[in-house]
Amino acid sequence: MLEVDGNYEIRLERGNVPDLRVSGDIVKLLEQAKTDEKVYQFLERKYQSARWFKEAIERRRLTLEKICRAIFDRQRDFLDRGPSAIRPLRMQEIADEVGVHISTVSRAISGKYADTPRGIYPLKYFFVGGTVTEDGEFESQTAIKELVKHIIAGEDPKNPLSDEEIGKMLAAKNGVPIARRTVTKYRKALNIPASSQRKVY
Repeated sequence: MLEVDGNYEIRLERGNVPDLRVSGDIVKLLEQAKTDEKVYQFLERKYQSARWFKEAIERRRLTLEKICRAIFDRQRDFLDRGPSAIRPLRMQEIADEVGVHISTVSRAISGKYADTPRGIYPLKYFFVGGTVTEDGEFESQTAIKELVKHIIAGEDPKNPLSDEEIGKMLAAKNGVPIARRTVTKYRKALNIPASSQRKVY
């Protein structure tokens, strides 16, 4: 992904993989085999199979490119500001926009990574659930985790915050109503120990 004049360009990295092409030799062989119907039909089947395979690879590449564009159109804030700005996103939204089945989106992004201005992330990273804030907006789970991490990073080490206190701060300062058990879940996902273990004596 490249940033050009404030816009982001999606480019699929192919590495050293060469373009597929159907050898021109088979066309010559088809011409030569016109006098032998069985040989001609055999070569014709192989020729059509090769063309189908080449076109299928190209369709797959174009579909992945469309999916990536749709993802980052919605995650522009992430590209500009980082993980704390990631938005909730469901695969069905992308499937509907691209015009494919949700299973196609799932298969297309499996094992694929995006090299973004914010680092390298698996494409699955950008599909996250969310929580409705007090003003009716959706806040993504990833963004909430970033807020939890930020709050803990700024706490008094001698008097670390409990998960319940973190939840109250998220509600008061960020308008994110979140249960204590959810804070605990996010904190554990971030590999941050409990307040009793974070305390510095």
